[in-house]
Amino acid sequence: MEETPKKLVHRRFPLVVRILLFLYVAIIVFFAGLMIGYGILDNPFEVFRLETWEHIINLTEV
Repeated sequence: MEETPKKLVHRRFPLVVRILLFLYVAIIVFFAGLMIGYGILDNPFEVFRLETWEHIINLTEV
C-alpha cells in the first residue's frame, strides 16, 4: 500500500502575520472601546490621561 504525498497548503497570510494582525486589531478595538465607554461620561480623549486612571483606581480601592 503506497502512501500518497501530502499536499502543501499555501496560505495567503502566514500564521505569524495572522497573530500580529489579530493583536493589532485587538489593541485598536480595546482603546476604541475605552474611548466610547468613557466618552459617555466625559471627553473620550481623557481616557488616555494618567490622572483619569489614578482617579478610577482610587474609586475602586477598598
